[in-house]
Amino acid sequence: MRILIATAVVIALGSAAQAYCPPVPDVAKEGYQGNDLQRTLCLQDELRQSAEERAIRSEMDAALSRLQRDLQQQKLLQQQLQIELLKAQPSYLLP
Repeated sequence: MRILIATAVVIALGSAAQAYCPPVPDVAKEGYQGNDLQRTLCLQDELRQSAEERAIRSEMDAALSRLQRDLQQQKLLQQQLQIELLKAQPSYLLP
């Protein structure tokens, strides 16, 4: 279930449209400040989106690491259980 959620987040991040903040020439009538404000706000939004994506990727990497560690532990426990079961079998049943 966790893997499905992580996969969905990766797909959603990959398809998210990135904002692009093109420089637009100012005009003297506005005092050369109007477009600077819009560009600054756009760049701030890009930075926020980028930070959110990095945080999500970091969480996903941590979750994936935990899942891989848990899987390794389960495999190890399964091997140990199989060994114990073999030890518990009577010797005439062993090949």
